[in-house]
Amino acid sequence: MIKIKFLKIISIILFLTFVVLYSIGESGYYEYKLSNKKNLTEEQIKQFEKDVKEGKNIDIKKYLIENKADYTNNLSRVTYKISDKTNKLLKKGIEKVFKYINKLVEE
Repeated sequence: MIKIKFLKIISIILFLTFVVLYSIGESGYYEYKLSNKKNLTEEQIKQFEKDVKEGKNIDIKKYLIENKADYTNNLSRVTYKISDKTNKLLKKGIEKVFKYINKLVEE
């Protein structure tokens, strides 16, 4: 009876995790980030075309502008560290749960 309840709880947790990860994937966030890396702005395209017409040596890195702003502060750094440690603990916990499930299945 306890094993069945435990398996139900684990199944529900795994299903909810799947739903969350699936929705993140379907939202297109990752593809959006990738597309932003490859898109050139109008000014960069015009400059590129001008340089091609003039026969200049072309390097694509010259036309890409990195717009990375650093918004980190002490709170976000501490939160990241806590999140990272929590993630490691959860990973170990999940591995132990699956080992336990494996034992239940093999019995």
